[in-house]
Amino acid sequence: MSETASDSLMRFGMFAGLMLLVGRTWWPVVFVAYVTYRFLITDFGRRMRQTLARDFQGLCLLLKVKREINRRLDADKPLHEIFLEQVRAHPTKLAAVEIETGREITYDEINRLMNRYANYFLKQGYKKGDVISLFMENGIDFFALWLGLSKIGVVSAFINSNLKLEPLAHSINVSKSRSVITTPTLLSTLQAAYEKELIDKSLSIVLSSDEGVTKNGMRVLSHELKGIPESEPPSQGATFHDVLCYIYTSGTTGNPKPAVIKHYRYYWMCMGAGYSFGIRPDDIIYITMPMYHSAAGILGIGSLIAMGTTAVIRRKFSASNFWKDCVKYNCTGSQYIGEICRYLLAQKPIEEETKHKVRVMWGNGLRAELWKPFVERFGIKRIGELYGSTEGNSNIINIDNYPGACGFMPIYPFISFLYPIRLIRIDEETGEVMRDARGLCIPCKPGQVGEMVGVIKTKDALLKFEGYVNEGDTKKKIYKNVFKKGDECFASGDILLWDDLGYLYFRDRRGDTFRWKGENVSTTEVEKIMQPIMAVEDSTVYGVEVGKMEGRAGMAGIVLRDGEDVNEFLKSIAQRLTANLASYAVPLFIRLCKTVDRTGTFKLKKTDLQKQGYDLSKCNGDSVYYWNTANKAYEPLTEQMQKDIDTGAYNRF
Repeated sequence: MSETASDSLMRFGMFAGLMLLVGRTWWPVVFVAYVTYRFLITDFGRRMRQTLARDFQGLCLLLKVKREINRRLDADKPLHEIFLEQVRAHPTKLAAVEIETGREITYDEINRLMNRYANYFLKQGYKKGDVISLFMENGIDFFALWLGLSKIGVVSAFINSNLKLEPLAHSINVSKSRSVITTPTLLSTLQAAYEKELIDKSLSIVLSSDEGVTKNGMRVLSHELKGIPESEPPSQGATFHDVLCYIYTSGTTGNPKPAVIKHYRYYWMCMGAGYSFGIRPDDIIYITMPMYHSAAGILGIGSLIAMGTTAVIRRKFSASNFWKDCVKYNCTGSQYIGEICRYLLAQKPIEEETKHKVRVMWGNGLRAELWKPFVERFGIKRIGELYGSTEGNSNIINIDNYPGACGFMPIYPFISFLYPIRLIRIDEETGEVMRDARGLCIPCKPGQVGEMVGVIKTKDALLKFEGYVNEGDTKKKIYKNVFKKGDECFASGDILLWDDLGYLYFRDRRGDTFRWKGENVSTTEVEKIMQPIMAVEDSTVYGVEVGKMEGRAGMAGIVLRDGEDVNEFLKSIAQRLTANLASYAVPLFIRLCKTVDRTGTFKLKKTDLQKQGYDLSKCNGDSVYYWNTANKAYEPLTEQMQKDIDTGAYNRF
């Protein structure tokens, strides 16, 4: 707050006059009051007044979560025993409903199903520490399988059901699974990877059911479970500190990386979300996001374990059915990513969007410009925007409905020891972390942009970093000598803005990863798929902003060999990309570069290409093609189509 000399003189005069009036006895009180007043009218004092209630609420929440997780750590009971507390509390309560099949199951029934899975695989010789891959869509069986397997100490690998061929095979192989459980609808995709010998044929396939497929000698769980006891399996000595499952993330290594999720980490994530957003036992949670991800797989379905809710599960998100489902099943809570909110806003108004009972939605990626229209149109009382990663220790939440913010960090540094997450400065040109003369990272101040990091503390459950199955991948996500010599921090790879009030806003991802359609996409993974194409002399993949859409879409800068037929190349690359990549990882744009700038190591300069994006006026006459999802083909980008994409008139990606 700016202050003139006359203002200061007047205030000092008032202070001196007051000192004379009250007498010597009251001087200390008046002095303290004056100093406090002077502090509160400073810029820092003003900001502190605006954020004190929020920060106190956050502190209380943090202490509550820590108290609960410490209680569970002391008890050292595995997750399935915590779930049994809910089963005993309300055995006949509805636990889950499948929308497509109409299947319903109570807490007692789903626990007995879990026991049958556990007893069956125990009979098959599976033991504690073995791994089974779950290549399945959303459903009751997905949840029942992994929690049932945990009862005998078997680790479940949550495989992305969108993957194909090489990325799919890598995900299964790196987990060192003994078998793969899949559904009839995904069987052909899995078999395609087997036929190309990308997966060891000794690895057995187990079908969840045989509906609509030929078994060909494969085991079918729906048949195999007949006669298997529903009683609790013999204890295998599982603890709260054991590995529960692997959930995959995309990173700079090029392929999905299995992050190690232990029982305690799963519990504190779903419990923390429940406490943060006021989830109650009487809530009915609508789950439409993929359960192989931590969003639905932990924060969504985990509400049954931590809070005793009911889950309504749809196999895949449907914008046209979202509010209809919520009304039909009396849903009171749901999850979102930014794209879901945009899809819902793009739908024509329907009666159900104002008749539902949804009071809370939580997730990430709801942009500030969509926040108010979304809340006002659909009448959502509570938006729980959050930021975090499956494997990381730098997690934050927006607890006061502040539009656009994914969380906050208090602006006063003296309480950072309670939850030491910070932003560190990065070089905006190179994207590299900046260090001072001592070799330490430079912390950001309010108003600056930086990379989110979390100090690793092995004795604090909230600040541990368990890493990945591969130790090399784990080491790549750790910065050393960050705030002091010898310390270690988890490197999120995410760039955030810290504003003057302490609110944080997601800005971008650094390195070789971008986020599109709610999924992290590794540029290295996409580049690897293009390498065998002989027509390509060189290529690089990067993320570009697309009109008003959230995140960044993939774009490939490609140099063709001399004399190559462009049309034939576009056909062949479309076929290869769609055969090997999930739909969200297929580049939306291809730029055929005539002349290119290269780095000192002869690689295409990705930063320049990324800045130019698909803007034809900046592409130096290079031909640019966009992905037509209807035709599954790359077609020439015209100025009119570019305009339509930029304005949102065309958004069918």
